Order: sequence, then structure tokens, then C-alpha cells
Amino acid sequence: MEALVHICRDGCKTIGPHDKDLKPNHATCHYEACKGLESLIRHFAGCKLRVPGGCVHCKRMWQLLELHSRVCADSDQCRVPLCRNFKEKMEKQSKKDEVRWKLLVKNVLGSKKIGASPFFLPVTSSSSTMS
Repeated sequence: MEALVHICRDGCKTIGPHDKDLKPNHATCHYEACKGLESLIRHFAGCKLRVPGGCVHCKRMWQLLELHSRVCADSDQCRVPLCRNFKEKMEKQSKKDEVRWKLLVKNVLGSKKIGASPFFLPVTSSSSTMS
């Protein structure tokens, strides 16, 4: 999740926001997930498979974007694509889907790496505060 914010906000080597000057020979990135996420984003941007069921790689990207929006602390200032749109979609989601996503969000926020990041919601002991 932090690597996704890093790419969308700051940029990383060869991929990032349109308003940043990227430097491919810049120092090595400290996010291990950047290389894989970079290839996933590039695939997502150029995928031509538009059929019911879709592409597994694109589905994964959609899931990452939705998960990010659920843990994002400030979707109005967020630079991750569709963050605000997913927040609005959450309000209209069924209870069954909501329960499943809340469990995933709780697990992600409970991880040591993401729990202390200022970009995401604080970890709470009650799942009712994640609405």
C-alpha cells in the first residue's frame, strides 16, 4: 500500500504522476514492491482485454485501488487514482461485501509496516470505527 502511494505521489524511477520529472538513474527505491507494482500499473494502463471476467492482472489492480481507498486517511488530498470514487462507492455497497472488505482492511492495517504510516487510517481495536 505504501509503495502505491509512493508511486502515485512521488513517482519511482520510470513511473509516477504526470506532473513529476522522473529520473531513471535515481537512487535505488527502498520499497521492495515498487518493481512489481510498476509492471502491474503499466499492464493495467495498456491492457486491451475487455471481456466479462476480465484480466486477472487488471482485477488485482482494481482490488489494490479499492483496498487503498478503504485504508486511506484523506481521499480528498490523495493522489492515488480513483481513491475518492471508491470511497463514494463504499457507501452504496451491500453488507456482505462490506463485512469482507472490513476484515481485509483490519488485517492490512494491523500489519507492522502499514500501521504507523501517516497516509492511512489509524489502527483501531473495534471494527465498527472503520465504516
